Amino acid sequence: MAVNQNATIAPGAIAPGAGTFSDRVRDAIRHGELRLAFQPQADTHSGRLTGFEALSRWRLDDGTVIPPDVFIPMAETSDAINILGEWTVRRACETAAGWMQDGVADVPVAVNLSARQLEDPGFARTVLGILAETGLPAANLKLELTETALFEHSESSREVLTQLRGAGVRLVLDDFGTGYSSLSLLRRVPVEALKIDKHFTQAMVQDRDAAAIVRAIIDLAHALGMQAIAEGVETNDELLYLRAYRCDRIQGYLLAKPLDTAQVPDFIRRLAATPTGG
Repeated sequence: MAVNQNATIAPGAIAPGAGTFSDRVRDAIRHGELRLAFQPQADTHSGRLTGFEALSRWRLDDGTVIPPDVFIPMAETSDAINILGEWTVRRACETAAGWMQDGVADVPVAVNLSARQLEDPGFARTVLGILAETGLPAANLKLELTETALFEHSESSREVLTQLRGAGVRLVLDDFGTGYSSLSLLRRVPVEALKIDKHFTQAMVQDRDAAAIVRAIIDLAHALGMQAIAEGVETNDELLYLRAYRCDRIQGYLLAKPLDTAQVPDFIRRLAATPTGG
């Protein structure tokens, strides 16, 4: 179905009728309006595929695409975020498990975690149950959370993350440098990587201050035994800077725009055919 590029994209396009927004999200799942796109990540130096980030997409029957920055904030005001979050984790795990079974790829898939999801005491149990049902190894699931989400929540929420990490699920701190940047918090939460916000990545070639921040985050990650992942990488100049700064992973349009599930196998074949470090 062609996307209706001229449609007005606004919260009203997905406003519920007589029910709640949670009901609207359930309807969207049931009717196939929601889907996942997968943006690849690669080793900064070798170009080797290292994983995918699963991104939620919502397209109405008339082809209108509702951006995530519209429907996700709406969902976060209610239990709809838990419904959407559980669907996203389940669909991502099903897809990644399918890639393994079909011999397409054996790489982690990352899912963004909302701050509100950490308030659910059964969240860890739900995630581990999905892993058991789909057969995806825990190490092949990464949960990405923001500094703000981590800082604002209670010790019990951090215990949920510790429980998941203890089961083998991997944790990544997203958009690092844009939130509270509590260094003491990094010592108490078992994250394995810091993800550099795209605004720093895309500014660093022209802005010395942004370049200094990118380099400092990479150095901090390495000093704490973590990896550094740069998102929003779009140009070869940005890649050259990140290589010079010893960044571990890259993600962005330089590799690929978010891919439909059906596009992933062909992308992996093309990436494997690319000269090492190209």
